[in-house]
Amino acid sequence: MSPLADWRRAARRKLPGLAVVLLLLACHFAFEGPLSRLRERTYDFYQFLAPREATSNPVVIVSIDDASLKAYGRWPWNRGLLADLVDGVAESGAAVIGLALVLPEADISPDGIAGDKRLASALAKNRTALAVSLGNEATVSEAEPKAGWSIVGQVPETLPGFTGLTGSLADFSSAAAGLGVIRTLPDPDGVLRHVPLLWLRNTAQGVHLWPSFALELLRLYAGENGYVARMDATGFDALRMAGTIVPLEPQGSIRLWETDTNTPRISASNILSGRGDPLLRNAIAIVDLSAVGLTQYLPTPARPARPGVDIHADAIGQMLAARYLVEPTQARTLERLWLVLSGIVFIGLSGVLAQRVMLGALALALLAATPFAFGVLEYSLQGKLYDPLQPALATILVAGFEGYALYRRSEQRRSTLARQFSQFLSPSVVQRLANSDTEAILSGDKREITILLSDIRGFTAMSEQLDAQEIGKVVNHFLGLATDEILKRDGTIDKFMGDAVLAFWNAPLDQPDHRERALEAGLALIERVKRENAAFTARGHPSIEIGVAIETGICSVGNFGSERRFDYTAIGSPVNRAARLESTTKKLSIPLVLGPGFAQGASMPVVKAGAFELQGFKGEVPVFTVPEIHPSSQSAEAVV
Repeated sequence: MSPLADWRRAARRKLPGLAVVLLLLACHFAFEGPLSRLRERTYDFYQFLAPREATSNPVVIVSIDDASLKAYGRWPWNRGLLADLVDGVAESGAAVIGLALVLPEADISPDGIAGDKRLASALAKNRTALAVSLGNEATVSEAEPKAGWSIVGQVPETLPGFTGLTGSLADFSSAAAGLGVIRTLPDPDGVLRHVPLLWLRNTAQGVHLWPSFALELLRLYAGENGYVARMDATGFDALRMAGTIVPLEPQGSIRLWETDTNTPRISASNILSGRGDPLLRNAIAIVDLSAVGLTQYLPTPARPARPGVDIHADAIGQMLAARYLVEPTQARTLERLWLVLSGIVFIGLSGVLAQRVMLGALALALLAATPFAFGVLEYSLQGKLYDPLQPALATILVAGFEGYALYRRSEQRRSTLARQFSQFLSPSVVQRLANSDTEAILSGDKREITILLSDIRGFTAMSEQLDAQEIGKVVNHFLGLATDEILKRDGTIDKFMGDAVLAFWNAPLDQPDHRERALEAGLALIERVKRENAAFTARGHPSIEIGVAIETGICSVGNFGSERRFDYTAIGSPVNRAARLESTTKKLSIPLVLGPGFAQGASMPVVKAGAFELQGFKGEVPVFTVPEIHPSSQSAEAVV
């Protein structure tokens, strides 16, 4: 078979694997939504393995906890008590005080009006921020953003916003230095991965841009009066405040990047009892309701449940450390590129790797692990998010398909070999052949083989005297004996030709002792026929004598024939010479002759029995045998 034909056949075998790669690529495009959820879980795992390195974070949480409620009464408290708490936190040296509370209704208790006035006064005289919430419900306690805004670009019409707002009483909102949205938006699976920093509210007067509670606290802490937001066609792009650029997702959010440390907490009861805390000096203090049953917990990428106020604290820490998780715009392209390249590489190497299982497993592990190593390095060093799981899974699927395809081809080859050789080779040789790489062997190969040809002497005259049924019994008896002796020595039966059998050794598998095997088979066959003659003639059949010729030489061995029918056979001058040599057994009156090719490399003693001119060969061809066969071996010329 020509190299071009071999290449085409190999290429055709790769087509199913390439089709699987294209199918996986199409699925990556078509199922972006479901796959994105799997991708997010992978990004969560990054944070689980390697949380963000903790940096200095001025946030301290002042908790209205169970101890505070036990000491000062159940919630809601009189606003005067909240005013005392704000003043106490300020006296402890807090730079900014944020109340993570929404107080939309006036206190109707007997001391409620006085308490509201005291809280408004405390909010006004200290640097404070209040929380608001956006939604699509009816507005409760209208408020306006405190911070000024500069927009670079234009707000896209498709960017979603909210219509309703829930704020605190107007006196409280007016007194506070800042207002920020405290709402969070978990992903569909309930995990909070994105913290919105900017919010849009659609009103009759136009679109209002609102900062998040965390961003507003940071603005007050930095002493800034406003923000600069940059927008593009997809939405928000970046935010600048106090000379710092914060990269934003199109929805105006950042990805939450957690640390493995907890935000410091102080019980409100300590502050109200007059015991200040040095942790509050120059801190961003967030007053939060954290008593059991009164606070909201959310699952995050690294933790199963966290209070909402802790998430705002982490967002402030991220912005101060300027550490952000970003999914590059080319992330999907790289995922798909690796999916295709790794699949093609594995398919291209599958034929080689199939014969080296450990090397194949190592190559698969390397191709699957590379995107993980790349993803982890990019996450750790630059905060960039690439999904290694989907390309790795795709590579494993391609490898699995290729492994199955190779297995199926191997089974088909085993079946073909068993069908083709089971009648001509011993079961052990068929098994060894099925387990070997026989592509080259089956397509043709030149190699040294030892040929054995044997037939029944005087068969032509015998067949004229016997009927067809008796001829069949005689031939089948001889060929059965020959088959047994040949297969016992792992020979390959080439063909049966009437009363003759042609076999050879050293193909399709290597047999370094092919001469010895062939000679042993020939001698055993001669002895077996003699031994079986008595029983055979006792059943009324004629006695038979055989001749055996053995020769060694270089022949072409392989599948020869047409596309519709072919045989595994040997072609070459040594085969023809063996056929001619067999006729000399009758002339020499010996049952076994050996050709010159056999004698030249024989490891056992052989003797020259004569020389004959053979049809198709120039000059006389020397003929040899073994000493125990030649009738005058005592005077014969020893060759070995």
